[in-house]
Amino acid sequence: MRRSILGLLLGALLAAPGPAGATHPVPNEALYPTDRCVAAKLSAAAAACRQVFDALAFQQLDPRAAPFDRRLADARAALENAWSAAEATSLDAGVDCAQTTATAGEVFTKISDGATGVAATVRTSVSGARFLKAIRAFGGIRASGSACWQIVGADGRHLVRRSHDRERVQLERERSLAATWLEILLRWSALGKEGARAVVASVQSLGREIVLANLVSPSVSADFTMISPPSQVSYAGKTLEPICSRGTPWVHFVRRGTVNKLLVYYQGGGACWDYLTCEAIKSFKQTAGEGDNPANSGGGFADRNNPENPFRDWNVVFVPYCTGDVHWGDATVLHEWPELPPSTIQHKGFVNAQVAEKWAREHFVNPDQVFVTGSSAGSYGAILNGAYLKENAYPSSDFAVLGDGGNGVVPQSFLENQISKWGIANTLPRWIPALDKPVAELDASKLWGESANFYATDRFANYSTAYDGGNGGQVGFYKIMLNPDSFVDWLDWWTASCEWNAGMRAQATGAYAEAPANYRYYIGSGSRHTMWGSNAVYTNTSGGVPTVASWVNAMLAGSPDWVNVETTDPGLVLPGDPRPNPAQPPYTAEGRIVCP
Repeated sequence: MRRSILGLLLGALLAAPGPAGATHPVPNEALYPTDRCVAAKLSAAAAACRQVFDALAFQQLDPRAAPFDRRLADARAALENAWSAAEATSLDAGVDCAQTTATAGEVFTKISDGATGVAATVRTSVSGARFLKAIRAFGGIRASGSACWQIVGADGRHLVRRSHDRERVQLERERSLAATWLEILLRWSALGKEGARAVVASVQSLGREIVLANLVSPSVSADFTMISPPSQVSYAGKTLEPICSRGTPWVHFVRRGTVNKLLVYYQGGGACWDYLTCEAIKSFKQTAGEGDNPANSGGGFADRNNPENPFRDWNVVFVPYCTGDVHWGDATVLHEWPELPPSTIQHKGFVNAQVAEKWAREHFVNPDQVFVTGSSAGSYGAILNGAYLKENAYPSSDFAVLGDGGNGVVPQSFLENQISKWGIANTLPRWIPALDKPVAELDASKLWGESANFYATDRFANYSTAYDGGNGGQVGFYKIMLNPDSFVDWLDWWTASCEWNAGMRAQATGAYAEAPANYRYYIGSGSRHTMWGSNAVYTNTSGGVPTVASWVNAMLAGSPDWVNVETTDPGLVLPGDPRPNPAQPPYTAEGRIVCP
């Protein structure tokens, strides 16, 4: 008995409040207002959790209702005051974080209900005579409150320092220490091994619920919702004006999932860079609106009802495309042709992407995992804007970037004469040293490989078929870039298939050579353009490849199964793949692609 009482006294000592100010993050003026706001709320929620547990603990020794109710009322009032102060400070800094988190009342109810359940488990797990049982329950409940304080507070402190704790080492250490000490203290409180572990698991679960209520906005619908931003958006010291190519409004779509993971998807839709491509053939998607709602798409990784879909439960930010600049641009360009009216195009894809980034970081504050991807033009949007998301918004989240059908095989003349029109000299992620150079000196293998090198603990990859064809596929656009002034030559896109294939393979292997630890490529059979919305991601194994879904799952996990993949039968044209009709070289009548 003496050892149990000694353990109880030690437990009460360790469960006592820490030094003054220990629950508050260190001020940092460089913090984004939402991060500062949520950090303050998490600190207040941690303190409230300990106060509620303390009220339940003292109830064991003094069961009168009045003192217990007063303690709860004081805890609730402190939480509400902290919420108001945090939101006011954020609003003064130009960011409204009132809807970023659950309300103070909702969080307090979560804390109160969870703590009551844990306290009940503690009471039923301790043994001994009536007085001794009350003493042991008192110590166990107080220790649980201290652990809740530490677990929730750890996430608040992490928001302050996550740029310096990118691997979440300190965060995980604090969480682990809190759980370890709680189990030790509970064992000293005579709960027994199984009872102690059950309480630890309950406290950890409560802590996660409290944290998620602050990190993932409950105001975001579980169904895809269209967000129409104002005409001017203040972000990162700039005034952004989201817009589509011809001056129509730009929108984006969002959905709340059930886990603290975020998928950011950049829509595809061609590209344009001169009068012929922007005005004569309009080779790009030009508007954004309700018709872009991802809820209208139900195949492949867009099918949230498929249990094989690894992203079915994730939060989603969907970035529509309407600017002709592969989500890279920040320029208003007058494209001209002799004796014809000029065409003014708002190449503002990067601006729109920044607006989406701002919205994401203000509603999905600190995901455990972020997956950035896009198809076709969106593939390029993923790699460039993914670097901004990683650096600015989610520096400590487990991060992966996958390009779908956008390898970046372009002639040198296009780099020298066309791409700079989009204004990308000012949008490249130049904090990556290898990318801080003139645009004409870059290629896609550098963009992917050097990004992977810079973010060495994250994962980067490209998917493509061997002969990604069609007028809207990679071979089709490559043919346009090879013959910029000859519309007739654009029609027989297939004649560039073999040259493009050689360039694609060189860039994929080049990127791997740049970053063998964390870059991979997947090259499938045939000429299909993009895979994201196709159910073939779950079934196709042509040429001995694993399914795309299994490969993506390995990428998400960072497992040894995530390897470079290349079909053993690249020239096999699969059902539905683009092909010339009638067959013309390098396409054969037998349904194959045969290069010299």
